[in-house]
Amino acid sequence: MRSDILFLVLALITGALIPIQAATNAAFSKSVGNATITTLMVLIVGLIGMFVFALLSRVAIPTRQQLAEAPGYSYLGGLIVATYIIMITILVPRIGVGTSIGLIVTGQIICAVVIDHFGLFKTTVQPVNVTRLAGMILMILGVYLIMKRK
Repeated sequence: MRSDILFLVLALITGALIPIQAATNAAFSKSVGNATITTLMVLIVGLIGMFVFALLSRVAIPTRQQLAEAPGYSYLGGLIVATYIIMITILVPRIGVGTSIGLIVTGQIICAVVIDHFGLFKTTVQPVNVTRLAGMILMILGVYLIMKRK
């Protein structure tokens, strides 16, 4: 039980980092005047950080066979991250951190429910039910309230 709480707290902290990243990316982009360069720099810094972390934690390097056996779609993660970073960098100055993150999280929840429902990417099937539909509707309503100015 105690480790479950730790993981829940870690998830909340990780979630809190996302709007911080959005704001810092927007600030960097304003300084350099280009969302593409901002994204490139963020990914380079992340790559260096992960390289150092991998060295320090002494993780095993996968074999060519292990890499070849990975499903092709599993390599899309890098492109998805790059797309996320450039989009958040473009969105935040225009629609704000709250609206951007609210819409992104809502998109994540809806997509996650679809992935669960159909068992996409070899995930366990978890059918859509009334509770999950209500959750998605509440997310959409929440974003509407965040966007509302008065």
